[in-house]
Amino acid sequence: MKNRTVTCVLFAAAFLLSGCRADQAQPQHQSSAADTTAETSVTVLSEETQTETTAAAAEPESFAFNPHVYSPKLAEEIPQDHWESFYHLCDALRAGETTFACSSREAYEWATDPSILGHLFPPACMKITGESNDGTVSFENGTGRIYYRIPVEEYKERQAEFEEAVTNVLNGCLETDDDDFEKCLKLYNYMESNYIYENFPEGCGDGAYYYTFMTHKGVCDELSGVYVYLLMQVGVDALEIGCFEPDMCHAWTYVILDGQGYHIDPTWALMSGFDTEKLCLEYFMMTDEHRISDGCPVDDLTVDLLPEFWVNMSSLTFPATDDRFYAKDFATLDSLDEENKILHYTDMYGTSFEMSYR
Repeated sequence: MKNRTVTCVLFAAAFLLSGCRADQAQPQHQSSAADTTAETSVTVLSEETQTETTAAAAEPESFAFNPHVYSPKLAEEIPQDHWESFYHLCDALRAGETTFACSSREAYEWATDPSILGHLFPPACMKITGESNDGTVSFENGTGRIYYRIPVEEYKERQAEFEEAVTNVLNGCLETDDDDFEKCLKLYNYMESNYIYENFPEGCGDGAYYYTFMTHKGVCDELSGVYVYLLMQVGVDALEIGCFEPDMCHAWTYVILDGQGYHIDPTWALMSGFDTEKLCLEYFMMTDEHRISDGCPVDDLTVDLLPEFWVNMSSLTFPATDDRFYAKDFATLDSLDEENKILHYTDMYGTSFEMSYR
């Protein structure tokens, strides 16, 4: 049974909406993500404080790294044997092996696609490939080959470092008995508190999502991708989606809770954009109506996790019509009563509200 209240200070500033286009002014910051903390009365929604609280309480249960992240929504399009082949690849990479069991050539191409690796197994993106570099056949007789672009032992060290970083975030931000709403909110706060908006450097040599997770720097595409990955680590069905229009090119996160879809934007509410420590709920659990009112169309969405050769076959839709979790008018979080499942917040006019999230 949870018996604590999570408290944050109020935020009463409105936010000028902007997309992620190169010709548009982007959020500016004056403090680094590492400097961003929040005031607390008991426990704050921040990675650093919750890590200390977890350590002090010495709770026996903790999150472990999940190498087999999964999206039931994406699985509506991707055959199960492709997932199984991909998981064989993940296990082989963690062990430093050079082959893995694979069901078909199509499954091999999906599993080794840079977009799939970047989203679902970030350390491997740009560091392994499914293209032969030594004349060998990449797939035959149910076996796929792994072509490392760095020494195998170096890759294993990279993988282990990433796994440790992921588990530190999860155990620093979450409790093992958190429900999906609490996971979404706490990891949203982690993103807003610790990441800054900055373009991906050219010639980096890393996959964008891995780079953003390890450095806490990225733009809308990477920020939403990292948020999605962390949610999938703890069993929340989430995908990165976006719009690609002349006046608005932007990416955000789509989550499914209790069969209902919601839009969450981990870019437009970045605290670093305001040089503030206050969590804005305006872009959390949005409906289609709210997303459209912000200038993001939802009728022709892009899905990065569907590689190019799958896009034209996709029948996925991303409806978001339930507004029970939406706090409008640039509301800010006051406290989270986890025992009674009540979120307390204040709108930009100073009016306090309660929201039940049972």
